[in-house]
Amino acid sequence: MCVLRVSGKHFDPVKFLGSSTLKPYSVFHAGEPRFASQSNGEIHAVSGFKVDVSRHSRDNLSGQVVDAIAFLVKHEQTLLKLRAIAEVDDILLDFPVNLQIDRQNILTQYEYFPPKLIALAGAVGCGLEISIYPRDLLQLAKSRQELPRHRSRTRRIRPR
Repeated sequence: MCVLRVSGKHFDPVKFLGSSTLKPYSVFHAGEPRFASQSNGEIHAVSGFKVDVSRHSRDNLSGQVVDAIAFLVKHEQTLLKLRAIAEVDDILLDFPVNLQIDRQNILTQYEYFPPKLIALAGAVGCGLEISIYPRDLLQLAKSRQELPRHRSRTRRIRPR
């Protein structure tokens, strides 16, 4: 489930992707709603795109890492071109993992990135991120949908 995210406040993802071999599953633009079903909800502050890098689950970080290394090798030239675009503010690989800490048997959690991944990512100016999810994420989301809705305190950025 590792994902490449590329973004920039003034970046034009459509223009870049027109001549790229990268196949995004999501393209977004600053000022557009983050969720199509919530046109009055939060909006994107930046433009960019997302590409699937690995289909390995949150329980298989090592598989995600192997896929990410292969992705970085395969797309090195494309990623270097992206990094050279002044409007690109951020290029990163996001590795989702499940939270292992249960406060009874597991009290700490360590995740490891091998030097090869770090070197390849660094060579193309790509950051690494770990997103940690609770194991019962779907259950938590479902229970929140059943709660009464309150006004969001999230600051909305309005287009000019």
